[in-house]
Amino acid sequence: MVKYRDLTIVDVTPDHRIVISCDSSGGIGDKDMDVVKTDPETVGYFTTQVALMELLATGATPVTIVNTLGVEMEETGQKIIKGIKKALKPLNLQNDIVITGSTEENIPVCQTSMGITIIGTIEKSNWRRKKARKRDLAVVIGIPKVGHEVLDDKGRETMSIPILLELLNKPYINDILPVGSKGIAYELKEMADTNGLSCNIYDKSDINLDKSAGPATCAILAVDREGYEDLKKSISIPVKFIGIFV
Repeated sequence: MVKYRDLTIVDVTPDHRIVISCDSSGGIGDKDMDVVKTDPETVGYFTTQVALMELLATGATPVTIVNTLGVEMEETGQKIIKGIKKALKPLNLQNDIVITGSTEENIPVCQTSMGITIIGTIEKSNWRRKKARKRDLAVVIGIPKVGHEVLDDKGRETMSIPILLELLNKPYINDILPVGSKGIAYELKEMADTNGLSCNIYDKSDINLDKSAGPATCAILAVDREGYEDLKKSISIPVKFIGIFV
């Protein structure tokens, strides 16, 4: 069992491994004490998006989703689960994934909270072996946003599962790392470190490298130089060059 970035990896046979990702949310919902007001379905969707993107970036296939909901099943929990299923829809795996979990039925709650754990499997031969290399461009796709900014954006400048699936099929993208609450700078160092590299930051970048990206509203890519222009033309959300891996 090893930690890889924000994932836990477990080798279960000589040929297969389990990949585990997780995320949580608190104070976001439609209850009296929630700080950011939105519907529970949106909470379920974006919390699932974070863990799901981290897992998909490795090439793993989700098989089980465990939701630990600090709310009652009727009706907040049902709405959150609807959002979880919505996040899974682009994968066309709804009938192959088991969704299980627990809710709070003993104590009335006045603030929304949830956790999610996604368990995936992958053949070792299919593990995404392509990694950031020297002279690859460090590129951010999407804009870091959090809280009300995410709700107001409506997908115009932020990452999504369909966009991630599109990126996974581009041969000139050598590594992908979704960015969450720790910000771009932290995750950029994580990508460099796990590939035995460092990154020279482009000091004229107009993107905030330290801001929280909330529910994975952006991602860092390691891109072949010759593929950068095609990437900018083919993706509908912002694409920003931020440095070079060395």
